[in-house]
Amino acid sequence: MSPGVGADKLIGGRGSLATNNPVKTTESYWPYATTLFDYVKRAMPFNAPGSLSDDKVYSVVAYVLAQGKIIKKDEKIDATTLPKLQMPNRDGFVSDPRPELSLYR
Repeated sequence: MSPGVGADKLIGGRGSLATNNPVKTTESYWPYATTLFDYVKRAMPFNAPGSLSDDKVYSVVAYVLAQGKIIKKDEKIDATTLPKLQMPNRDGFVSDPRPELSLYR
């Protein structure tokens, strides 16, 4: 399998969203680290999605965040620390003021 086939990139892309070739990754797009936890918990491993223990999910999430230089490589994360992480694009989203969408918030 060649790189980039089968899954989206998780690392890189910072500063690319306003360009002609945006790269949506954990670094450039995802506003919350808890979204990464949810993604890993539901999707991994590929051959048995949802089978990882929470401890293993936190390890995978810590690895991805460390690769993106969002946390230090030796930093541990858990249910208390993960929601407190400041993702690079956390403030890059705006609320949608359309009243008809209030049902979905």
